[in-house]
Amino acid sequence: MKILAKVWKFTKAPAYKSLDHVPTLLKLRIVVVLLQWGIIIGVTVGIINQWLIGLLKMDLGEHAIEKFLESYSVVTLFLMAVVIAPAIEEILFRGPLIWFKNKIYFKYIFYASVLLFAAVHLNNFEMSEQVFYMAPVLVAPQLILGIFLGYVRVKLGLLWSICLHSLYNGILITPILVYKFLNIPLT
Repeated sequence: MKILAKVWKFTKAPAYKSLDHVPTLLKLRIVVVLLQWGIIIGVTVGIINQWLIGLLKMDLGEHAIEKFLESYSVVTLFLMAVVIAPAIEEILFRGPLIWFKNKIYFKYIFYASVLLFAAVHLNNFEMSEQVFYMAPVLVAPQLILGIFLGYVRVKLGLLWSICLHSLYNGILITPILVYKFLNIPLT
């Protein structure tokens, strides 16, 4: 819980102060703990979202993962989700944070990077009025993950945030890819 308290404190007043002096083993521990919390929170929010969508009898259309599962091989999907997407997204959304590290408005740039990261993930849904109104709830896992990734990027470096992002995606996508590989329907 200590790391969550540190992330919360950082989120309330983001400042670019890296932990260069921290040994690699401690950096790895920070990443693993945030990975665990990210999965727990992300899956919990996802379950609540599905319950809410069912309760409200909403039709959000086909999710992007369904289209990808139909169009690409297991290996291609794994590489896209676990290698390519995390590297590109971290370079785009968190890489530039260093350019603003000494600026008084750094916190606004940080918040913008988190919000943009979450907003991009709205592309996973077919845009509709329902998706628009549900947007904050639908991308809540990405908002939280964006905060974790931003914290790791600032405190530990870009490569560590890429690693966290890759591990997160890998843990979530692997069961789906196993189902696809074994030809087991998901629904």
